[in-house]
Amino acid sequence: MTSDTWQKLEDIYSECPGMRAEGVPQDEIDAASVELGIPFPSDYQQFLRRHGGGHAGSLTVSGLRRWKLAGRDDWSVIALTRRYRDQKYPGSDRWVIFSDDGFGNPVGFDQFGHIWLSDHNSGEFVCLEDSFENWIRRWALGVDAHRGGYIAQEK
Repeated sequence: MTSDTWQKLEDIYSECPGMRAEGVPQDEIDAASVELGIPFPSDYQQFLRRHGGGHAGSLTVSGLRRWKLAGRDDWSVIALTRRYRDQKYPGSDRWVIFSDDGFGNPVGFDQFGHIWLSDHNSGEFVCLEDSFENWIRRWALGVDAHRGGYIAQEK
């Protein structure tokens, strides 16, 4: 991730340290990726190594460590992904679910690192961004102007 993105996150975390977890070693990140069956994109791995999980603005970024202000069941990317997969939520079998849109729609990344939303109202998949960092910047931090996601079938 770029130094600008890191600085924006660090500014938030310096004001409220309870919004982030402690970093995670690479071997634990690799094991979680294998367990969920989808490679973690490098920018998400960077986030986990540095912060382990946390809030980015108003949105949760589930990871591998619980942070002080985390909800009881939304901090673990493994548990969150399994919960959506157990419910057979559309798209969850092909994604790692790391957040939601605030309305109960899961947000996850695919094997290429693209960020997807499964819209329960329309039943469609929406590609929000082409990377985790872009999702952090636009959707969680509101730094860059929002581009509209587009409706697409996952390849």
